[in-house]
Amino acid sequence: MPASASRKGAPASGARLSIGQVLEMLQEEFPDLSHSKLHYLEAEELISPERTPSGYRKYTRDDVDRLVFVLRAQRDRFWPLKVIKEHLQEHGVDDGAGVTSIASRPGPSAQLQPVRLDRSGLCREAHVDDDFLVELEEFQMLPEGILFYGSAELEIVRSARALADEGLRPRHLVMLRTSAQREAHMIRSVARPHSRPTDSAARGGAEDLARDLGESMNALHNALLRTSLRP
Repeated sequence: MPASASRKGAPASGARLSIGQVLEMLQEEFPDLSHSKLHYLEAEELISPERTPSGYRKYTRDDVDRLVFVLRAQRDRFWPLKVIKEHLQEHGVDDGAGVTSIASRPGPSAQLQPVRLDRSGLCREAHVDDDFLVELEEFQMLPEGILFYGSAELEIVRSARALADEGLRPRHLVMLRTSAQREAHMIRSVARPHSRPTDSAARGGAEDLARDLGESMNALHNALLRTSLRP
């Protein structure tokens, strides 16, 4: 059983978990995991939970192991679902070292670990003071009025602090925020037609598409920036 699943109520051999229990068990490692994502992975035949006579899904220990493998392969290795499915058919969940893919490029999201920080905790982890957070909020680099911050907010503050150390204060970074907002709008416009309110599998597919588009756009941006910085 993967470590994350075993930490929090992994099903014993022969036990069955509801979809809500699976989401709760994996929330710490995969905070964005949703019903629609599970339905989508089931529709794509990546997982196949049992159904009760009344139609409720029930997940075994093997189902959870397989699910965790699929989610980690997407998040950490950037494998597309086709590659994951082929790997599972050939190797199961135990051996991921032999599969290579153009999608296995390293990316920033592969390094993010789930966190839940209050304001003082965010300052402590990012090595900044509250005035710096206020400055980020002033220029809409950081959301205002939230009780807890996640890994994305921590990365924003750490990156902004590193730039500030070299003289680039938040007021100089507004163009980056605007660019990110425009890219997000572009991604949503592409992904939205793939989502249907009454089809949870389609919603999960749209979420995956948006994530993949974001990673590809980020990789393109980084490559273009490196090219522009060549002497």
